[in-house]
Amino acid sequence: MSSLINFLNPKLKPSVESDAVCEDGYTAANLVADDMEQLERGFMCFAVCKPPIEIVFDFPKAVDMKVIKLWPSCGALRSTAFELHGRHDGIWERVAFVRDLGRGVDSVTFCYQSDYNSRSSSNSEQSEKVFFFKSAHKILASTNSVKVVIRATERCPPVLRKVQMWGLPARSLDKADRELVKSIWSEISDPYGQRDAAQTPTGQRSPPRHVPELREQSTLSIPEEFLDSITWELMIFPTVLPSGKVVDQSTIDKHAEEEAKWGRQPSDPFTGLEYNAQRKAIINLALKARIEKFLMEHSEHFKAVPRSLGTSRLRRRHASQFASSTCQPGQISPAAGTYSALSSAYKQQQRKSRATATATSSSSAAISSGASPHSPPAAKRARHSHQGSSSACATVTSAATTSIDQAIQQALQKVTRFSQLATNSSTAGAAPPPPPSSCINCRSAQFGYEIRTCRHLVCRECLVLLSRDQQCVCKVFFRGADVERYHKLDP
Repeated sequence: MSSLINFLNPKLKPSVESDAVCEDGYTAANLVADDMEQLERGFMCFAVCKPPIEIVFDFPKAVDMKVIKLWPSCGALRSTAFELHGRHDGIWERVAFVRDLGRGVDSVTFCYQSDYNSRSSSNSEQSEKVFFFKSAHKILASTNSVKVVIRATERCPPVLRKVQMWGLPARSLDKADRELVKSIWSEISDPYGQRDAAQTPTGQRSPPRHVPELREQSTLSIPEEFLDSITWELMIFPTVLPSGKVVDQSTIDKHAEEEAKWGRQPSDPFTGLEYNAQRKAIINLALKARIEKFLMEHSEHFKAVPRSLGTSRLRRRHASQFASSTCQPGQISPAAGTYSALSSAYKQQQRKSRATATATSSSSAAISSGASPHSPPAAKRARHSHQGSSSACATVTSAATTSIDQAIQQALQKVTRFSQLATNSSTAGAAPPPPPSSCINCRSAQFGYEIRTCRHLVCRECLVLLSRDQQCVCKVFFRGADVERYHKLDP
């Protein structure tokens, strides 16, 4: 079954209506809100409202509805009976219902019995499956509206914490409209890696993993931290999950693909919590480097060790993610700036030395070609030219060495230093050493932090005071990420 689309995503512009009187801040608009705080708040009627309560969801384009998932509880409040209606030719018709939901049921999933697969679905006791009626296909195959009716509650006002409606663009739509909806959904789901998963070949759920295999006679034991927590195989791209477990990226892709088959967002395999901006999987580059070092040091125990682990496509994807997370737009990391400065200065000096050597060789050649009648014999001229060329080579070599030293010194001057030793000048007439650094606020020598935006040093007590207004003494604003530890070295 192809991946489904959540048509209640706010990027797809759904709308919701309800005639019930709601509590302040708990209106039906929260069910399709773009703000995460409103979305988690859910829908709650006023205390005096009684069932039935109708909530109508409208879509801009016709939808072929496949799965509808409801979360009936909101804290201690719980709704126990629901009905689903679809509008066909302007008439509302019931397509499914459920009653007497137990207290242990956290969510209710409505789907077709023909699409239900007990082996692929979760066997959690907190989720209940309900099948659509047999006549529901002609209603939900091309519908613009779905109505959820809360029929009964557990001695409380009607509540609904969350709703998801998964399906595909209806076949009655034009091809351009169907492609437009799919392209919008691909942009929404791309941050979770679904675009790369959709580009894998047919029958292959994740990119191939070239895992080095141990030789049959090898007795090498692989450290446990290098193994996937689920598959117990050597990891290629170790990734830290929000739960703290470390698994390979291919394991996450397989799990996300299985979740997408049933209309669920990618989530942590251990906790089941969906990924978001604050809770997401992060690649562990330090552990990946240790795994590669381990393979290089024990390469004789493996059948074949690649030069770099993983496929080229995955390497490019994770390299771009790492670069985007470490380098902000308009900023260059110190390491990158050092290397670029060194390489550019060295190349500039090399061009100058080559130009000097070319001019020297051309002048010597002109002098030797324009020999006077009183010039020495040919053998002596050859010997002198050889000596001149060797001296020119020595000059070029010394110039290149000097240019490298100059390039290194120029690059080191541009490197950001977080500690500075006091230099004792023994030469006569040297300038006096600069005054010792101190806190910009209290002028204390016990400083330990640096504000990167204004390059001022502060102590811990003053940093706490300045962080309240996020403004330095020099009236320059800063954030918490702009403050770094300053390591002071005693002379």
